[in-house]
Amino acid sequence: MNSSHANISEELLARYLADTASESERNNVEAWLTESEANARELAAYRLIWDHTASMKKSSAPVDTDAAWNKMKGKMAAGKSPMAASEAKTIEFRPEMKKRRLPVTVWAAAMIAILVMAFGWFFLIADKTPESLNVATTNNTTEQLLPDGTKVFLNYNSKLTYPENFKGDLRTVSLQGEAFFDVKPDAAHPFVIQANGTEIRVLGTSFNVKAYSEAPVRVDVATGKVRVSKDAHRVELVKGQSAEVLKDSIRSLQANMNLMGYRTQVYDFNAADLQDVVSSIRDGYHVDVRLSNDKIAQCRLTIRFEKEPVDATLSVIAETLDLNLRKEGKVYWLEGNSCQ
Repeated sequence: MNSSHANISEELLARYLADTASESERNNVEAWLTESEANARELAAYRLIWDHTASMKKSSAPVDTDAAWNKMKGKMAAGKSPMAASEAKTIEFRPEMKKRRLPVTVWAAAMIAILVMAFGWFFLIADKTPESLNVATTNNTTEQLLPDGTKVFLNYNSKLTYPENFKGDLRTVSLQGEAFFDVKPDAAHPFVIQANGTEIRVLGTSFNVKAYSEAPVRVDVATGKVRVSKDAHRVELVKGQSAEVLKDSIRSLQANMNLMGYRTQVYDFNAADLQDVVSSIRDGYHVDVRLSNDKIAQCRLTIRFEKEPVDATLSVIAETLDLNLRKEGKVYWLEGNSCQ
């Protein structure tokens, strides 16, 4: 596996999932994630293994790492896996550590690396999705029903990676793009979304996640409670609240329900700047709408649209603000000198 990413090892990915990696290591992993879809799928597969070891993290009993290592070497020898045999040499247990007991989290991280090598990840190197994972990719808006009954509405150019069946303590999925989640309640199995290095964790609620690579991750909560975290930063959100995940902080905001217009087809503007209105319509209808000059960008508009065609919506805006609407090819222009 390491041939495809010389600077990202199994041990580093294990530390990343265990939240013990340094800031520079986390940055390396997150940069690697943006390089290709195969990398994102690979981390999702690692996370499935991590979830299955979650129960071990809860135990406070000491672990005999020497016995575990010898047992794993025996399994690898019996399986006659060339990959396992060659890569096993890269993990070294020094003689002076023979009787040392390691913390469970460290042992679990090491076991992930061993399991990855033992089973082999040739299907990831071959750039194809493991059979245990499903990938929903869309160039349009579409609704996806997950194995636990959770409903996900994907926006344009988005991808959701999830297992065929949720196992272990967590229901973990990976998102690239934007989606609205209506999570099936299950207090015993929290629902976790991994999105561009940000973790969103819930029990049962509805919310929107915007996680395109060129912009900060944003979460807007419609119902219930959501926890958003990245590195050492964490914030809990309730209905009507939002958060934007920046490079070194998380900024709390008021939720903008108009961001969910791509799903609801409902827009409710209250004394909103025209530039913000246009931005919401552009993202929700997936059309190119532009203002002819900056003078009209600050025009205020209070209006509600519900499942209206884009042409009718823009015509009403133009009429309300005494502007002209012009269409040039696929571009809509709102023109005028001022709305004062």
